[in-house]
Amino acid sequence: YGQSKLEGELAVRTAHRDGTTVVRTAWLYGAGGPSFVATMLAKARAGDSVSVVTDQIGQPTWTRDLAERIRLLLDVAPGTYHATNSGACSWWDLAVAIYEEVGAPTALVSQTTSDAFFRPAPRPAYSVLGDDAAQSAGLPAMPPWRDALGKALRADFSL
Repeated sequence: YGQSKLEGELAVRTAHRDGTTVVRTAWLYGAGGPSFVATMLAKARAGDSVSVVTDQIGQPTWTRDLAERIRLLLDVAPGTYHATNSGACSWWDLAVAIYEEVGAPTALVSQTTSDAFFRPAPRPAYSVLGDDAAQSAGLPAMPPWRDALGKALRADFSL
């Protein structure tokens, strides 16, 4: 996991030796595509129970916030920047938040671990990205993931 991402970054830096900007992000969701958020929202609306991992921690990131961060990065020095909504949670925390937003019973969201799911490549248990480079370049912190989730559900998912 991550090998192809690193190879892509190295290829971009090799092709643009005079400087380029690499943006790293994670756990994306938004309008117009499949995502964990879209899946959990559909299940919450249907009143379905789900089993979600608690042992993977990351940063849900709304694509609209990511787009705004990339727009701001156009005006700063080339470099490697992380662009994720601030804060961190587990996949289970995110699912519970979605069920709360819908008004579905959070008891429908049970806890499990990654061992219950086969993946072709192991996922990191902790994939939280720091925002130091962007803040050092004068950019504000991105909005908290929980605030972004509520806005995204209303704007992109008709909640």
